[in-house]
Amino acid sequence: MRGLLALAALIVSAGTVPAAAQQIVTSAGPENVSVTVYRAPYRDADEAIDRGNPDGYALITETRTVTLPAGRTTIRFEGVAGNIFPESAIIAGLAQGVREKNLDADLLSARSLYDRALGRRVIIRRTNKVSGKVSEEQATIRSGVGGAAVVQTGGGVEALRCTGLPETILYEGVPAGLSAKPTLSIEVNSVVASTSTITLSYLAGGFDWQADYVIRLAPGGARADIFAWVTLASSDVTSFAQAGTQVIAGKPNRESTPSFGDFGSGSLSLQCWPSAGERQVRYASAPPPPPPPPPAPMMMMEARAAIDVVVTGARKVAQEELGDFKLYRIADPVTVASKAQKQVGLLSKESVPVAIVYASDVDEDDVDGPIMTIRAKNWREAGLGLPLPAGRAAVFEAVGGRPILVGESSTDDKAIGEDVEFKLDESPSVTADADQLSRKGRSARYRLTVTNANPWPIAYEAKFAPVDGRFTASAKLGKRDGKALWAVLVPANGTATLDYATIGQR
Repeated sequence: MRGLLALAALIVSAGTVPAAAQQIVTSAGPENVSVTVYRAPYRDADEAIDRGNPDGYALITETRTVTLPAGRTTIRFEGVAGNIFPESAIIAGLAQGVREKNLDADLLSARSLYDRALGRRVIIRRTNKVSGKVSEEQATIRSGVGGAAVVQTGGGVEALRCTGLPETILYEGVPAGLSAKPTLSIEVNSVVASTSTITLSYLAGGFDWQADYVIRLAPGGARADIFAWVTLASSDVTSFAQAGTQVIAGKPNRESTPSFGDFGSGSLSLQCWPSAGERQVRYASAPPPPPPPPPAPMMMMEARAAIDVVVTGARKVAQEELGDFKLYRIADPVTVASKAQKQVGLLSKESVPVAIVYASDVDEDDVDGPIMTIRAKNWREAGLGLPLPAGRAAVFEAVGGRPILVGESSTDDKAIGEDVEFKLDESPSVTADADQLSRKGRSARYRLTVTNANPWPIAYEAKFAPVDGRFTASAKLGKRDGKALWAVLVPANGTATLDYATIGQR
C-alpha cells in the first residue's frame, strides 16, 4: 500500500530472522516528556497561527523504561506524536545498537476503518427525517474511500448518501492491524536480558507558537501596561500531559519535510455519486456477497474534535540563550493537548514609558497617511529589558473606566536595547499632504502640511525617500533607518509645515 511504503523509516542494517524468533516488547507511554516548540518558519509576525494546520514543529523528548529479553526484539513505542518524522528519531540509553526503525502507519480512524472494510459486510442505518423511524440493512462495501461509497444491498448496488436520509455505517469490529495510537518500533539484538531507562527524541510537525501582546494605554498615553501570552497550538492526535515545555524564538534553517504520518487527517468525507442530481444508482447484477459476519455490530462514528483554547493564567517563564536563538522555558509543567490551543503567561510589565507618534513615509509629493505608532525602549531602565519574541498585539485604552480596543499590530523579534514599535492604523484626526510649489529642470520644491484635529498636541514624524541629487529642508532634519527624518510637535487643533527641495535629481 502507498501509505505503508511512504511511512517506512530508515533501515540501519538488513537481515532476516524467523518469525518465531522475533520477540515484541511494548512501551505504552513515556514516564516523562518534554516538548520544545518552534514557530512556523515562513509565517510572518502579523499572521495568526493556522489553528487547523499549524505549520511549525516540535522536538519531543521522552523518558521510557523497557525490559528486554535476550535475543532479537522489536520494541514498540506507543503514543508518539502522530506527525513524527521517524528519520529524526534518536534513542539513547540502550546497551545494544538499533538495527531497524519503523513507523506503524495504520492508525484507527474513520477513513482507515472504511478502507479496511472494502469487500466486507456492514450495516447501513438510515433515519427518516420526518417520522424519526430508524431502519437497518445489510450491505457490502464495493468502493474505496475516494469520494463516494458504493455498496451492495439486497436490492442491488447503490451509492451511499444519495437517498437524502441521514445514513451511518456500522462495523462488526475493528480489523486486525489498526493501531489506536501512533507507534514507532525499533529492532534491537540483546546479548543478555536487561532493564534500561532510555531517552527517545524526535521531531514532529503540526505544532506552532507565537507571542500575543496585550497593551493597555494609561490616560494621556505616556505609559502602558504590557502583558504577553505564549500561545501554543497542536494539531497532533497525541496529547503530552504535564510536559516540560519550551518555545524557541528565531528562525532556525530547516528544510521543509513532509510528515511521514498522516495521522491527523483520518477523516472520511463521502458524497453522492455519480452526480448530485442523481439520487440513487442501482444495478440488477452484482457479485455474490461474502459470508455474513458474526451478529455483533459495533457502531463506529467519525469524531473530529474541535480545537479547544485553554487559558492557564500567568506562569513564570524564564528566558535562556540557545546559540543565536532565545529559549523561553515555562516553569510549571504544561499539558500540550491534542488538537488544542493553549495560552500561558509570558511577561507582565506595568507602567512602561511609551511614546505615541504619528508617522508617514514621503516620496517627493507622495505622502502616506499618518500611522499611529506606539514606541517603547527595550531597556531595563525603561521598564522592559528582555528579548521580546515576535507576535501580534492588541492595544486598548480606557474610556469611561472600560477598556476599548484602539487597534491591532505586530512586532518582530526584538533584542535588548532595540526600539519596539506597534504600528496601528491611519488616524482620521491627523492628516498629511504635500504640494509641489515649483519645478525647474531636475529640481523641485515642495511643502508638507500636517493637520492635527485632536484637542491635544501630537508628535509627528516624516521619513523621506532617498534622492539622487541634493536634499534641503526649512528645518533641521534627523536620521532614521538611513533616511532623512522630520520630527515635529503639532499643536492641538493646529498645523505644522515643512518646505523641502530636491536639487539636481535625475
